[in-house]
Amino acid sequence: MTTPARWWQDASIRTWAWQAWRCYAWRPGYRLTLTTSERTAYVDMKNKIVVCNPEYPYPPLQSVQQVRHLPKDVREFQMQYLESLIAHEAGHTHHSGPLPAGLLGQLVNIIEDHRMERLMARDFPNLAALFELACDADAAHCITSDGQGGDVIRGCLLHRFTATHPTWAYVPDRADAHHWLAVKVLLEAAWDAPTYGDVVATAAQILALLGRENAPADPQLQPFLDGLGQAVLPSDANSSEIGEEADDGSSATPKLPGPGGAGAARIPPERPQADPQESTDCTLLKSELEGEIRRLAAVLAQPGKPDRTLASRDRGRYRSDREATGSERPFDLRVGAEKAGPTHLRLAVDVSSSMRGDRLDQARRLSFTVTAAAQRCNLPMVAVAFDDAVHPLFDPQTRPTAALNAVAALHTLNNTSLAPALRAIWQPVLPGKSLTFILTDGELDGSDYAACQRLRAKHTGVVVPVLLEQDDDVRQQYEATFGVCVALSDASLLVPHIVSFLRGRFKH
Repeated sequence: MTTPARWWQDASIRTWAWQAWRCYAWRPGYRLTLTTSERTAYVDMKNKIVVCNPEYPYPPLQSVQQVRHLPKDVREFQMQYLESLIAHEAGHTHHSGPLPAGLLGQLVNIIEDHRMERLMARDFPNLAALFELACDADAAHCITSDGQGGDVIRGCLLHRFTATHPTWAYVPDRADAHHWLAVKVLLEAAWDAPTYGDVVATAAQILALLGRENAPADPQLQPFLDGLGQAVLPSDANSSEIGEEADDGSSATPKLPGPGGAGAARIPPERPQADPQESTDCTLLKSELEGEIRRLAAVLAQPGKPDRTLASRDRGRYRSDREATGSERPFDLRVGAEKAGPTHLRLAVDVSSSMRGDRLDQARRLSFTVTAAAQRCNLPMVAVAFDDAVHPLFDPQTRPTAALNAVAALHTLNNTSLAPALRAIWQPVLPGKSLTFILTDGELDGSDYAACQRLRAKHTGVVVPVLLEQDDDVRQQYEATFGVCVALSDASLLVPHIVSFLRGRFKH
């Protein structure tokens, strides 16, 4: 449950990204890199390198209503956009070639991106919505930055993004605006061109029409094109060489199993659930409780036992005189890696109406500390909140930040009934020893206490009963059910008392 430095560094995300690349590209030998140093993505077909940015920015707030298929969750958007990037770059390996230099290369990239995405969406129907989302997101950033106008070359870029959009469209407002209708006809015809060479020829024809045949690259276009790592031909290369396949066949469309052409029988991998962003409450609690989290984690991370021990006399201070008298005794040398035995945590936290105010604040802080400490130690954990019903918070499969967000959002509800919560957290079978935290103010009725006592008698794991109440009568009844408890006397001493409690239990 440990949280990686970046959400996309999670093993399941990286595995999915590689599977998606192999599905859409079916190219052996490529190296896929996820990094935020590249604004979008590029593929270097010569060196077999694919680079994608998994943290493309969410569309500006003023334009989110215009972006089709846009998820409300930022992480889900970034996952979908990442899949569109992977499929986009895979499409280049099937249908595209190296780019010419200068503005011609940028215009070829603009046209080819749309042509190639159409071909990919034909082979993989699920990509149509993803490419539409990506185009709308790019259009939102592009229009927010520089409006819907610009010269005709920028118009080609905007039209590539907005051709099917119900409201957005390029508005020619520069000196070359009179060329737009002719350029638009050439542009849309090139989207259906049969070969990459036809795209290069159309791009050259458009630049000739605009009188910009030898123009250098426009830096304002680059952020919305493939990254600068894309292979670029020298400026004197001609179109016949651009359209040819490489001798080793690396640019040829691979023959995949099943009817219907390349990719027809390939099933894209299911996107894993990405870890959400931290909520404001989660970030605040994490900064406030860092010291207590480390302190508790040090206790939960119990040292393991070595694989074996050997009798050894070498401690670095061997004395022959003690050996002669027989007082030099061997000691147990630990051999092999020390591995802690498996342990899991279970948490039940009271959110009944009697917990309002300081009690709930303490329960929330302690629950957060326990959860974060378990994540630091890679311990599986299941947690529920309870009032007169059981409210699941998270299980061992929940993403780390999602679990912390759930705990940080705890709030009071109705009456109290602890026994159903204990049944809920003790029912799942988890590996290793069980460690259960129960956080409540102890305001339970007699039948609930009796049911809890029966459940506790059957449970063999360690239980840490925390009582967020200072009344002696309540404490007496609580301890009669669960044994010695950790009672709230001073909020600042609650975690140290729990640490001492655990150390005492772990010695036995």
